[in-house]
Amino acid sequence: MAPDRGDIWHENPFPLIPVVRLGPASDLGDASVRGADSGNAHITTPLVQDLRALVDDYFAPPAAPGRRGRAIALVGGYGLGKSHALRRTYQTVRERHSEAAMWIVDEPAQDMGRLYRDRLRGPGDSVQGRQAFEELVRDYYAYVTAGWVGAQEGDPRRDTLQEIATGLRERALDPDKVVAALRYDPEVIHADLRGTLGEVTEHRRFATALALLLEPPFKRMVWNWLGGEEPAEPLRERGITEAIGPSGGGAGNPAGIDRVFDALAVQGFLHGRVGSAYVLLLDSLEKVLDWPEENRRTFMDAFERLVNIYTSHGGLLVFCTSPEGLRALRAGMHERVVQLWPTGLSDEHTRELVAKYLAESGQGTGTEAVPAAPDTGPFEEEALRLLHELTEGVPREVLKVCRLAWQLSEEPPEPADSAEPAEPSAPAEAGPGSPSGSLPGSGTGTGDHGGPDGGRRLVVRRVTGATMLKAVRQLHERVSYRKVLDDVHDALDLGQWRIASRDPVPARLSRSPGGRDEVVHWLSPAPNAYIAVIHTRSVLLADDAERIAAHVHGLRSAVRPGRFEALLVVNGLVSQAMQDRLGRSIGSRPLVYRQGGFAQTVHEALLQLERRLVEEQREGDLAELGERMRRDLEQQQAAQLEELRRAVAALALETVPRGTVPATAGSVGELEPGAAELPVPVRRRFRDALAMLETVTRRVAGRAVNRRVAATPADLSVLGCATLVRELTEDFRGSVTAWARGTQPGAPTELQLSELRRICREYECAVEVLPVHLLGGAEPQHPLTPARAVEVLAEEVWGSLSAVS
Repeated sequence: MAPDRGDIWHENPFPLIPVVRLGPASDLGDASVRGADSGNAHITTPLVQDLRALVDDYFAPPAAPGRRGRAIALVGGYGLGKSHALRRTYQTVRERHSEAAMWIVDEPAQDMGRLYRDRLRGPGDSVQGRQAFEELVRDYYAYVTAGWVGAQEGDPRRDTLQEIATGLRERALDPDKVVAALRYDPEVIHADLRGTLGEVTEHRRFATALALLLEPPFKRMVWNWLGGEEPAEPLRERGITEAIGPSGGGAGNPAGIDRVFDALAVQGFLHGRVGSAYVLLLDSLEKVLDWPEENRRTFMDAFERLVNIYTSHGGLLVFCTSPEGLRALRAGMHERVVQLWPTGLSDEHTRELVAKYLAESGQGTGTEAVPAAPDTGPFEEEALRLLHELTEGVPREVLKVCRLAWQLSEEPPEPADSAEPAEPSAPAEAGPGSPSGSLPGSGTGTGDHGGPDGGRRLVVRRVTGATMLKAVRQLHERVSYRKVLDDVHDALDLGQWRIASRDPVPARLSRSPGGRDEVVHWLSPAPNAYIAVIHTRSVLLADDAERIAAHVHGLRSAVRPGRFEALLVVNGLVSQAMQDRLGRSIGSRPLVYRQGGFAQTVHEALLQLERRLVEEQREGDLAELGERMRRDLEQQQAAQLEELRRAVAALALETVPRGTVPATAGSVGELEPGAAELPVPVRRRFRDALAMLETVTRRVAGRAVNRRVAATPADLSVLGCATLVRELTEDFRGSVTAWARGTQPGAPTELQLSELRRICREYECAVEVLPVHLLGGAEPQHPLTPARAVEVLAEEVWGSLSAVS
């Protein structure tokens, strides 16, 4: 079939471009246009239900001046049905609350003046809307005048004035005649606008226009001005000198943005002032993010002021935006906006959407309501399962895939039996609105691919899972292999990445079996470290993910003992679930090719993988250093333990009373030469610490002697630790003694105190890295454990000597 036929949408039940806009009448649902790009089918999603509930609550009684305003944000990515839900809101309000004023903005524009004149739909677009607005202005006059009349407490005509005020509120009296009869100043209208909108807009020119709107000679001029045109000379003479949307400002005129929002604010305020419902629908707010800084800031400030007007004065504002667009609003605005976040369709809703389009086109059941078990026509069960799984229920993707799968499934009909008459073709006089074909009883769809002069009829008997996979690949693999490689090359140029001088694996391993996955570049950002940039097509099934994982694991095994990372570039579709699965299996999330800025994306991903390789190298070096230190320590400890083992064996052979161990030379009670020069508290602390260490040594050695067996590994560890700590403590005492010998009592210099601090700190650090917790509990004669005694020894020595000095 030819994919570029102009009449193809007459045959395919799914829209060519499934995009909803709030512009053309067909998109707004004013007419059911067969084959319209936006489609005419509708299903009730959770988003539509939640939005409908909020809208119904807004219009629920009482509709008095106490109506509560609200702003609703539909927030989400593209294709999730935000604009569709907004269109349903328009249809609901138009059908159920036709009296409500409604403004529609299909999308923001930098030239807000042109948008206001040409694209913004509002009450002034129709005769009925203009009449309703003029009546609203009369009500506003009556409302303000009634408040003024009823407030005259000291007037002797008080009872009469109260009756007049009641008549004005009930619309039984003409406010113009009341003002003229009572000789009140019309400035009261200006004052009311000024008092309420003084900080929002230029109230005076709108007050003047509203006053003139009810005067027949000026009515047409005011409506032209409210429609965005330049003011006529009579209006200029009365102070209205500029258009609401200045025509000469062009796209870079922030003043035009403010004036348009001022007009919307005033018109909305008038409805709220008299208790009437008013609605503003705005689509694609995120388009503002691409504007120049000044225009974007001006628009956001004006939009937030408008939100405040609607929420404070009883209006309903519904707008669509992306998450980025919502973040562009001030944090305080988030508290004033009800947020609805659409998600992908469920499996049931996906089937219902397909059935709806078949039914609306006359190629399904043909009934208005979809039955409990939707008739999905030629779509097989496997095709529908894959459709939901691969599109993740995004409505726009569902419709695009269905359309292409339908086209791929079209085929010529089987030849008719010569004994039976051929099925008549569609009548020649059938217009574009007539069904182009129908499905046989089995749910077969047909399509006439001929032009007005007739042609052979094509049919769709079934849409299989294989066809659905083929459609997804064709839809998402539109960019050539060469284009993807060009963008990867640009990324390498951007970061001046070092390409490996030779491939670290044989050429046969660079491609997966079947050739679907290929290493297009080997990068070597560091010695003996590699990043493989792998190109692949769509990853749709579990078999695709397993094939890629096996390929990457094979590369990692071949590169060993070097460090290895893989960057997977996918030219096609990968669902979020499949991206998570690949990320777990190959160690990094794949990059899905997107036109525009992809080279920068690849460059940033390569930087992340390079950092990971550097961190792995650093961790490997630290692990190697730690292992080397551990081996050296084990060798040193083994030598010390062997010496202790010989000492214990020698003790066991001596004739000593059972349960005792003779004191060794150099008992703790003895002081090394010069130790007497230390202050008494310091000598006592050294003596106590060394005594506890000696006790630990005797206790462990005594257990071995009493058992008359070799010491256990645990005992040897304790002995080794106690011996090493004792040596450190004796060296510490010697260093402190030498320091004290060279220091005049009571007069150490700052340099000498720094030296003492260094000696204490070295001992403290040495003890911290040893397993002193193995030394056991406290002895009855001392409150401290051996571990605690040596841990605080340096602090106590420093405190004593620095205090004495």
